[in-house]
Amino acid sequence: MSQETVVSDEEKARVLEYADPIADNVLLGFGEGNYTMYREFVTSRLGLYVSRDNPVVTERGEYITVTYRANFEREDGVALRFVFRKGDESHQLSGLWFDSPMLRS
Repeated sequence: MSQETVVSDEEKARVLEYADPIADNVLLGFGEGNYTMYREFVTSRLGLYVSRDNPVVTERGEYITVTYRANFEREDGVALRFVFRKGDESHQLSGLWFDSPMLRS
């Protein structure tokens, strides 16, 4: 399997043009009652989404990953990974991971 590498600033800017709005839509959707299957699990432990910081954009094989550190009402610094397929003009989200000690307990 290929190694994950940080993309150039130019590539990062291109990726964030579509990734940032998707991330905002998903995260704000939790607060608006969307994604009902997961909303209760996430919000009962972390609270509602507050903000996110500057992302790190990496690539590995056929995937581009955008990792944010997000702040929620009850926990700061939750790692969020949004994964997209390279070359997918629709920018469909291929994977989403939340990494938080509060979600593991």
